[in-house]
Amino acid sequence: MQVITTHLNADFDALASLVAATKLYPEAQAVLPNSLSRNVQEYVSLYKDLLPVKTVKELDLAEMKLLVLTDTRQRRRLGLLADYLDELTEIHLYDHHPASDDDLVGQYMVVDNVGATITLLWEKIVRQGLTVSPFEATLFALGIYEDTGCLTYENTTERDVTALQQLWQLGVNLRVINEFMNRPLNEEQRLLLDELLAAAESFELQGVRVSIATAASADYVYGLGFLTQMLLEIEDVDLMLTVVDMENKVYIIGRSRVEEIDAAAVLAPFGGKGHRAAASATVKAADAAAVREQLIKILSAEVKPVTTAREIMSAPVRSITPETTIQEAQELMFRYGHSGFPVITDGRLVGIISRRDLEKAMRHGLGHAPVKGYMSRKPITVAPELPLREVQQIMIKNDLGRVPVVENEQVIGIVTRTDVLASLEGSKTKIIEEETAFPRAGQDITPLLTKRLSEKLQSLLYLIGQTADREQCKVHVVGGFVRDLLLGRNTHDLDLAVEPLAIPFAEQLQQLLGGQIRKHEQFGTAELILHDGQKIDLVTARQEFYARPAALPEVEQSSLKHDLFRRDFTINTLAISLNAPRYGQLIDFFNGLADLEQGLIRVLYNLSFVEDPLRLLRAVRFEQRFGFQLEETTRALVENAVKTRVLEKVSRERIYDELSLIFQEEKIADTLHRLFELDLAVSVFPGLHYHQLLQNRLFAVEEVLACVQRTWPDMEPLPEALYLAALMLDLHYQEARHLCRRLRLPREIIRRILAAVTVVPQLLEELMTEEELKPSQLDQWLGEQPVETLLLLLVESKDSLVWRRIAFYWEKIRSLQVEINGHDLEALGLPPGPVYQEILAAVRGAKVDGLVRSRAEELDFVQQYLQQVPAGGEEN
Repeated sequence: MQVITTHLNADFDALASLVAATKLYPEAQAVLPNSLSRNVQEYVSLYKDLLPVKTVKELDLAEMKLLVLTDTRQRRRLGLLADYLDELTEIHLYDHHPASDDDLVGQYMVVDNVGATITLLWEKIVRQGLTVSPFEATLFALGIYEDTGCLTYENTTERDVTALQQLWQLGVNLRVINEFMNRPLNEEQRLLLDELLAAAESFELQGVRVSIATAASADYVYGLGFLTQMLLEIEDVDLMLTVVDMENKVYIIGRSRVEEIDAAAVLAPFGGKGHRAAASATVKAADAAAVREQLIKILSAEVKPVTTAREIMSAPVRSITPETTIQEAQELMFRYGHSGFPVITDGRLVGIISRRDLEKAMRHGLGHAPVKGYMSRKPITVAPELPLREVQQIMIKNDLGRVPVVENEQVIGIVTRTDVLASLEGSKTKIIEEETAFPRAGQDITPLLTKRLSEKLQSLLYLIGQTADREQCKVHVVGGFVRDLLLGRNTHDLDLAVEPLAIPFAEQLQQLLGGQIRKHEQFGTAELILHDGQKIDLVTARQEFYARPAALPEVEQSSLKHDLFRRDFTINTLAISLNAPRYGQLIDFFNGLADLEQGLIRVLYNLSFVEDPLRLLRAVRFEQRFGFQLEETTRALVENAVKTRVLEKVSRERIYDELSLIFQEEKIADTLHRLFELDLAVSVFPGLHYHQLLQNRLFAVEEVLACVQRTWPDMEPLPEALYLAALMLDLHYQEARHLCRRLRLPREIIRRILAAVTVVPQLLEELMTEEELKPSQLDQWLGEQPVETLLLLLVESKDSLVWRRIAFYWEKIRSLQVEINGHDLEALGLPPGPVYQEILAAVRGAKVDGLVRSRAEELDFVQQYLQQVPAGGEEN
C-alpha cells in the first residue's frame, strides 16, 4: 500500500502539497495528520467531500510499503505514522524547509529552497501534463499565499510566483482565498491579542528592534502564528516573539522581517523549526517567564548588526569648494552623473548644491558666480552608525537624493537613493565604495577585484599589468571573466585583449610565468596554460569580417572597441584595464552593464546570427544559465534565423562543439526544452518530434540524475549520453544511429545511446511484468548495459517495482565478483576455449543467486556443472 501524508498541525501548504501528491501517485492514499491548524480544519470540514483524504484510523498502516511525505522531513512531526518508518520499503520526500538533525532520508527526494512546498509538486504536475480542477488550483494557491505571506516573505522565489500565475489561469477562486486567508478573530483570539499587546516589551539589539510579548491561557487558543504576525505589524518591529502558556505547554512563535535575525535560529534551542522569517516551538512543563529570559540571552548571540550608513555609503566623496563656479560645478555634475555635490572647506561640510540649483543659476546667467552664494548652508547629515531604515526615513521625510555621512565634523562618505534601494532590494552585486548596484563605465572596480578574487589571481592580474606597461602594450581582461565577476559567480579562465599583438606578449608572459603556450598565427591568438592549470587566452584586438553567412571570420588588427563589437552579446563586451594608471577601470562601450542588470541577452547588430549562427545556441545557453531573457529585438532576430534555417549552413562538427557545452550546464533540461520552444532544435535534431511526453522525459532525466548523485555517487553517468538517449528513445534504431552520426558524436557516446534505445522498451516491459525474478536473471538483463540504460529505465518507469529492482542490482549484485578464473579451469584439465566464458557466467549466476559463496564452492560448482554439461556443451 502507498500512503501520502504531511506534518502535524498542517497548514495550507501542507494540505495543498498532500492533495497535489495524489496527482503524482494515483495509487496512493492521502492521509490527514491527527492535527490541523484552525483555518485548515475549518476548510477540511467544509470541503471534505471534495478532498481525496482519509484519517489514520481508516487505514491498516501495517500494509504500508511506500510513504510519500510532503512539507516535512522530520520524523517527530509525523505522529502515529512515525512508528511505521522502520518497516517501510521506500520513502519519497517533498520539502522546502532547511535541513535539520531529525531529517529522514528518502529513496527519492525533491528538496529545494522555494517559498512553498506546493510549488515543487506543482512544477512536477506541469511537467507531466496532469489535469487540475479549479477547486484544486484554488487550494494550491492558498498554500503558496499562506507560506509566502501573499508573496511578501523573503523566502518567496520566482518559481512560487510562476506557479501562482499558472494556477490563476486555471481559475483560482479569490472569494475562497480571502475567506481562509483573512479569518476573523474569535473571542478567545481577541482576548489573547489584547493580553499580548498589553504585555509587549520592545527594545533594540545591534540596531534590530525586537518585541517580546508573554501571556497565559487556561485553554488552547488556535492561530498564535497569525496573532504574532499581526503584532509584528502593530508594534512595527523587526522581530516579534510571543511566549504563551497554554494547557501546561509554552508555545513560542517568532516572526522576522529583516535579514539580520533568523527566527528559526532563535527558536532552535527550544527544538523549534521553520524559516528565517517564521518559526515556532513548543516546550512542555516550562515557565513562560523563564523562556522569555532565555530568549533574550539567545538574541544577544544571534542578532547580527543591522546595515548602517557606513556600510552602504560611497567613498571617497566627490566634492567641490565654496569658490567653485556654477559652470564648473555643472560640468563636473554632467561628467560624473551626480544629482548634487557636497561643498567642503578643510574637510568640513559647509553646504550642498543640487543639480536643480545649478540649472536655475545657469538660466539666470550666473555661471561665473561661486556656488557659495547659492548652496544650502544647513545640510542634513547622518552619522556613520545610523541604521539604514533611519537613513531611509530621513531621506523620505526631507525629499533628499543624497545625504552626507559625517564623523568628527569630517565628511567620510555619502549615501544616495541608489545605495538605499540596492540595500533594500537585497542586491548581491552592491559594491562597497560605489554608488550603483553595478559600477558605471569608467569607474575603478579594484575594490571589487580585491573582494571577489583570490589573492593568487589578484597577483596574477597585477603581474600581467606590469608586464604590459613594460612591453608598452595595452591589455584588458574581457568577456565572460568580467561578466561573471560582476554577477558574483565563480570566475575561471582569463581572456585578455592585447594591443598591438597578442602572440609576442604571450611569449613574454611565458618567460615570466612558465607554462605551455599554443599559438594560432592565423588569428593572432595564443593560449598560455600555467603549471597550476590556470588558462590565459590572449587575442590581438581585432575586427572580424564574414565573407559569407556561417563562414569562419577573416581577421584584421584593430582597436579594443572593434574587438568587443565582434563578440556575441552585449553582456560579454565588458572589459577591465590592467595598465597603470587605469588599472581596474571598467569599460563598457555597448551598454552591457545595463543588460546585465536587467537580465537581457542582446546581440550587438542585426546580422549577428546570420554571420555566426552558433550564437543562436549560445544565446539559449546563456539565457538559461543566468535566468535571463532574450531582448525583444534579439528574440525577433532568432525567429527570423529559424525561418531562414541559418543553422543548417554550419558544419556539423561546430554544431556538436556548441551542443557539448550545453551538456556541461546545470540546467540541461531547461536549455534543451528552450531549443525546441524556439524551434531551433529542428536544425540540431532533425527528425525529432517534440511532444509533451518527451518534455516530461527530459525533466525526469534531470530529477533522476539529481537523485543518483545523492544515492549512487559511484554510478557516474554521462549526462550527454543520457539526455540524447532520452531524446532518441522514440526513434527506430536506424533513425537513432543516423542522427548520432549526423551530430558527429564521439564513438563511446553513440555506443551508450544506441544500447539504451535498443533495449529500454523491452527491458522495461520485462522488469514490470515478471512476478518472480531471480537475481541472476536481473544480472543477465542489466549486467552488460551502460549506466545510462539503467537510468533511462528509471526515467520511463512510474512503477516503484522497477526502481527497487534496479536499486537491488546496483547495490547488491553489481559488485559481486567470481573468485576463480581461466587458470583454475585449465588446472581442472579443461582445454582453453569459448566454454570458459560459458562456465564462468554460470558460476557468476550461481553466486548472484546465493548458491555459492566461497572460492571452494565455486570450484565444486564447476565440477558439478561439467558433469551435467561436458566440454562439448551437450547434456548427458
